[in-house]
Amino acid sequence: MTTPAVTETEGDSVRRINVLDPEFYVDPWDAYRWLRDQAPVFWDPVQRLWVISRFEDVVTVEKDGVRYTSYEGSRPHIDLREELSMINMDDPDHQAQRNLVASQFTPRAVRRHEQHVRDVVTEILDAVTPLGECEAIEAIASRLPAIMISDLLGYPRDQWERVRHWSEQIMLLSGQTSPDGPPHVTHPEIPGLIKDFYEGTLEVVKARRAEPRDDLISVWANRPDWSTKKVLDEILLVLDGGAETTRTVIGTMIRDLALNPDQRALLIERPELLASKAVEEFIRWVSPVLNMRRTATEDHELHGQHIRRGDQLLLLYPAANRDPRVFVDPETLDVARTAPRHVAFGFGTHVCLGAHLARLELRVMFEELLRRMPDWELVDPTEPKVLPATFARAYDQIRIRFTPS
Repeated sequence: MTTPAVTETEGDSVRRINVLDPEFYVDPWDAYRWLRDQAPVFWDPVQRLWVISRFEDVVTVEKDGVRYTSYEGSRPHIDLREELSMINMDDPDHQAQRNLVASQFTPRAVRRHEQHVRDVVTEILDAVTPLGECEAIEAIASRLPAIMISDLLGYPRDQWERVRHWSEQIMLLSGQTSPDGPPHVTHPEIPGLIKDFYEGTLEVVKARRAEPRDDLISVWANRPDWSTKKVLDEILLVLDGGAETTRTVIGTMIRDLALNPDQRALLIERPELLASKAVEEFIRWVSPVLNMRRTATEDHELHGQHIRRGDQLLLLYPAANRDPRVFVDPETLDVARTAPRHVAFGFGTHVCLGAHLARLELRVMFEELLRRMPDWELVDPTEPKVLPATFARAYDQIRIRFTPS
């Protein structure tokens, strides 16, 4: 029997919340409020892990890599010690591996890509704006981040749609966990997808070893101390992080700006807000990555709860980003918001490597969308549905109509 995502008792004084049920994340907002207010360190008896929901506590865990390790794995109930990407490491190993490519993701380095990003956005919108109607995820949201991360990694341009397929399907199906509890059950299609990714990417790795270029795969493929598996693991991490999360923010904000026309009107009137405040609000509002795991390395107390060495903690980023202890009126979309730093990209040493690239892509995309098709609306406001998943929160489709140009 499947355990419900949320079980309420009389008076709503106690809840049983199953944080690895994909259905939990379809409409989690009331549960997030309850967790923050009543159980900021919540023991999920189904999944047998601690759930951390307040902003301050998420930051505390993120910053303390000694007490809360990533070496045991970044996803709940999955042993990733043999998965060799930087996300499953602590410093100094994590920082050393990150530093191999970090210089390509600094704000200054990312600014050099602005014209390329704008050219890609222009190409995307040139194909869409004459139509007057489209499905925005496929036609707009998924294309820009897939093309950009494919180019940066070093895939041939004609392979970007294959790259997009790997990213979308692996992220979605990786979030289709078993709601009945540990151990985590891998979706049956995942091994085939990973095999296809490895086989397709191995050809690029071999080519870059023979003839290095100015791309990320060349950096990793030519490390004499790196195995081929380690190279592939790192590529997959950056591919998923660089494509799918930005796609989710673009798609969700196309939907939500249509449903908040006052906010869209403000951006049209004051486009400079995109560079100063609005993009950060988009990212906070969407918080595309739902959670990440850490593992306690010692017994300790947190909010009166006794956490034992080896216990898993699940950090709920969207819950933290709507914490009223930190953000004023957090459940209102405010593109002019002046707010503290959100945790949608993580915090501390594990903050998202591609955060500045994501910000650039979002700014340029919405600058051009608001300029070229400012009157878009949802074909059916009740139609977009959140896909049940436990890692990234995205809609199935977002059909829009607009004045052709």
